[in-house]
Amino acid sequence: MSAFTMMDPTVQPAVAAVGLAPRPADLRGRRLVLMDNGKNNARRLLEEVFTLLEPQLAPSEVVWRKVPTTLPASEELLDEIAADCDLVIQAVGD
Repeated sequence: MSAFTMMDPTVQPAVAAVGLAPRPADLRGRRLVLMDNGKNNARRLLEEVFTLLEPQLAPSEVVWRKVPTTLPASEELLDEIAADCDLVIQAVGD
C-alpha cells in the first residue's frame, strides 16, 4: 500500500483592520463632486441621481470631474478632490 500526502487547498484570508473616516451628521450644504468615468450613460446616470438627491443635499457647490475610463484616477486628482470637496458620487456607465 502506498502513502500519499493530502494537501488542503483552502487559504484563510488575511484580515486587516480598516477604520472608516469620520462621518458628518448632516450632508446638507456640502461641496459635491460628481465623478464621471466617461463611459456611455455615466453622465446621464449622475444627472438623474443628482436630480433626485439635490433637494435633500442642497450642496453649496457642485463640481463635475471626469476620470479615465480604463485606469484608476490619478493620485493628484484624488488628492485635489479630497482637499476641495466633501462628498463624491461616482458613476460607471455602460
